[in-house]
Amino acid sequence: MQTRLSRDDVADVRALIEAVKRADGTAPLSDHVMLHLPGGGDVDVRHVLARVDGQLVGYAHLDVTDVVAGPSGELAVHPAFRNRGIGRALAEQLHRESPDGRLRLWAHGEHPAAAKMAAAGGYVRSRVLWQMRRAFALPLPPYTLPEGITVRTFAVGQDERAWTELNNRAFAQHPDQGRWGVEEVTVREREDWFDPAGFFLAFRGDRLVGFHWTKVHGGHTHAPGEPPHEHDHALEHHAHEAIGEVYVVGVDPSEQGQGLGPALTLLGLHHLRDLGLGAVMLYVDETNTNAIRVYERLGFTRYATDICFSRGA
Repeated sequence: MQTRLSRDDVADVRALIEAVKRADGTAPLSDHVMLHLPGGGDVDVRHVLARVDGQLVGYAHLDVTDVVAGPSGELAVHPAFRNRGIGRALAEQLHRESPDGRLRLWAHGEHPAAAKMAAAGGYVRSRVLWQMRRAFALPLPPYTLPEGITVRTFAVGQDERAWTELNNRAFAQHPDQGRWGVEEVTVREREDWFDPAGFFLAFRGDRLVGFHWTKVHGGHTHAPGEPPHEHDHALEHHAHEAIGEVYVVGVDPSEQGQGLGPALTLLGLHHLRDLGLGAVMLYVDETNTNAIRVYERLGFTRYATDICFSRGA
């Protein structure tokens, strides 16, 4: 168990993640984990590394910052070393390191092996995230902003704090999104995929009341005169076609029900389509049926699933 990773460890973990992604078609670690990996990992996390003859064959990450929902973990096992008990051992080590005896294990992609391992370890399925996608070959409806709303793009070095405060109001009940600090923005500003031209802010007068942060990852599609966006879960050199993402859409609670969220969603979709992308994706909690209905009306369909398995003390 380590609290920081060395540069060599980081390189080994990234190589392991790339091997897993090639085999499974899905990155085994979340965007948040991969964003902080180059610096040795985020604060208040634990790292477990499993090696065989010096080769890294398994990695597990434990985040202990959520005192309400409990610690969360993610793990990856090299495809050539599966079915040897490594994943089970990593999960047990994470549970032993949990400060309160609870653990939430995320499986990215609905893989039967992950569900089998979770059940054998006493975990129950507790949360589901859908990845939804839509092709831009489908026509996009126009959008109309609510009366009194103006929109501009994000200004680096100026809007971080105001955006963070709005984000946390908009997602106050959200287990992951509602406790961001400014550093969560600045770490993303250093990523290759970050593009303020695709980060839209909505104002009522001088007050920030909504936003749509879009993202492009994979492939080589980019705006004219801009560098290519080649980021997908912080792994470089992807061979897949570029795809847009509805990264985060948020609206101030005082503006709910005015049509601002759907309008900002469409504004961002028009932006991504105009970049020449062929498709767009997003993530949404399975229980957020209102959002799912909105996305389905916009042509999105379920594409993949991330599962959270939980185990108590």
